[in-house]
Amino acid sequence: MPMRTITNPILPGFHPDPSICRVGEDFYLVTSTFEYFPGLPIYHSKNLADWQLIGHGLSRPEQLQLSTENPNAFGLYAPTLRFIKDRFYLVCTNVGAKRRRRRQLSDLDG
Repeated sequence: MPMRTITNPILPGFHPDPSICRVGEDFYLVTSTFEYFPGLPIYHSKNLADWQLIGHGLSRPEQLQLSTENPNAFGLYAPTLRFIKDRFYLVCTNVGAKRRRRRQLSDLDG
């Protein structure tokens, strides 16, 4: 198979703090969204070059509580995605939030 040249960035546009998780032959990637909603886009790839958006870690407004003290300074920073014992875990810092939440994802494709 001929070698393919990949151009950086692999996701064009605004996709800061990427975290990639491999599960078998599949790769999943999540990025920061800060104060933008829906939050934490999740992408899928089979080859680390071609990515498809498959959903968001936070897709309902009640899942995300942003501080109103300084709206452009707070939000979702540096997420990480892990797969442990047949379950996806998405961990992220919500800068400015008064309480902590944990989100478990049983199936990223559904």
